[in-house]
Formats: sequence, C-alpha cells, structure tokens
Amino acid sequence: MTALRRTVFAFGALRRATTAFGALPGATRGILWMVVASFTYACTYATVRALSGEFTTFQIVFFRSTLGVLFMVPWLMRVGRRAMHFHHMELYWARTACNYIGMVLLMWGIGRLALQDVTALQFTIPLFTVLFVALMLGEKVGVPRWVALLVGFSGALVIVRPGFAEISLASLAVLTCSALYGLSNVTTKKLTQVDDANVVVFHVFSMMMLVGFVPALWHWNTPTLEQIPWIIAMGVFSTLATLSTTLGLAAADASVVMPINFLKQPFAAMLGFIFWAESPDLWSGIGSLIIFGAGWYIARHEGRAKRARAKA
Repeated sequence: MTALRRTVFAFGALRRATTAFGALPGATRGILWMVVASFTYACTYATVRALSGEFTTFQIVFFRSTLGVLFMVPWLMRVGRRAMHFHHMELYWARTACNYIGMVLLMWGIGRLALQDVTALQFTIPLFTVLFVALMLGEKVGVPRWVALLVGFSGALVIVRPGFAEISLASLAVLTCSALYGLSNVTTKKLTQVDDANVVVFHVFSMMMLVGFVPALWHWNTPTLEQIPWIIAMGVFSTLATLSTTLGLAAADASVVMPINFLKQPFAAMLGFIFWAESPDLWSGIGSLIIFGAGWYIARHEGRAKRARAKA
C-alpha cells in the first residue's frame, strides 16, 4: 500500500504542477519551454559527441532517423491511413535530401569541433532560411532584414576567422549543414501549407531511414548493451528538443521565445567543459553574440510585422 500511496501522490503532484504551469502567462510558458529546448539540444550534441567515437556518422544518422520513426508510432496508430495521404512527393524527397546530407555533415562536425562552436554556427539557420525564402519564394525581405543577414553571416566569419586561423573542414561542414537546414525549412513551409505537420515530419524521418540504411549497413558496427542507452538518449533528447521548441513557439510569439534559444551556447559550453575539458573560446563567444543579435532582430521584425498585419 505504501508504494501505491506514493504513486498516487506522485500523479497528484504531477497533475497539480501541470495545472499550475498551464495557468502561467503564454510568454512565461513559451520562455520556459525554450529553456528546456536549449538544454536538450545541447544534450543531443553531447550524446552525438559521445557516440561519434564508437560509430560512423552514417550509423548515427540512421539511428536518429529510426528513433524518430519509432517515437511517432503512437501517432501513426492513432491516425491510421490518413498518414499516407500527402502531396508533392518531389518536395518530400528534396527535403529528405537536405535533411539527410545536412545531418550527416552536422554529426560529422560535432565529432570534430568544440560543442560551443557547433552551437554558434547553427545559429545561422534562421538567417539562411530568410535568405532562401527571399530567393526561392519571392517574399519581400527589405533593407533592414538584408542588413541583419549580412551582420549575422559576419558573425559566422568571426568564428571561422578566414585568413587568421586555418578554416577547418568541420566548420565548413556545420555551416553547409545550416544552409541545407535553411533550404529544408523553405520546403517545410511549402509542405505544411497542404499537409499536416506530423505527416511531414513522419515521412521525412521514414525517407531518411530508407536512404540511410545502405550507408549505415556498409559501415555497420553492432551496438553493445552499454552503448544502447546512449543511442536511446540521443533520440529522447532530440525529440524533447523538437517538441519543446514547437510548444514554446505555440505558447508565445517567436520574437519573445527565440532569443532564449541562445542558451544553447552556454549549455553546450558547460557540457563540453565538464565531459571533454573544452575551454570557452573568446572568438566563438563574440561571433555567436553577433549571430544571435541578427537572429533576434529578425524575430522581432517578424513579430512587429505580424502584429501590424493583424491590426490592418
């Protein structure tokens, strides 16, 4: 009975905490969700770093894609055949190609760069997204946003420091990944206009799993019992990060919650220092602040534009 009472008490406490959290203002909930997202993204990078010495990049990407599909099985069982109805197969394959190549480059870079540098260079994804939206979808960007883009990319150059330090292939790989993820965001924007977001995520994960099976099998290293928890942890942290980001953006405007995304940088630096004795780098800090400032400005600009359209 003691165990039963403890279980009932725990469920009651969880229900009260959930109710209290739901009663918080939307901005507060959004910020708290983004804090969770920032930490779990940093944990995702750390688990990938831990696995990179044991498995090839192709295997790690295959594990991530497969876990993404498995985590969506409950949703798939609930919606049934509706999950199979989607449009624009060519865009799905384009998004899959961008995500797969980008993830391979990112996982490879994580194994060779300081976690703080990986995180800082990933802050350029929103900048690439705005650039591709303007070039491919014809959306009006305007002078202020172009200036923010140039400032943000200059921050990336501060981190890479061409001409002052040797440009590593790992840095270029992560930057290329950011560009591919920005391109993927453009295709996502087109797909979610005609398909449910869960349908888009499921099919991209399943396609990545199919595409990545042969390269992973070619370089296969069977996981041991000690390595399986790390693989599962990577999938759990990655899923929590994606879910927390989605919930944070649903609870409050992007201009409010996206600046909190910058916490990935200190979280990643902390984990890198604790587990791999990586010392914080001044140039990475300066560059990431520049990139963050540009991304924050774009988020604020989008928020003001959205409110102006709502009042019109």
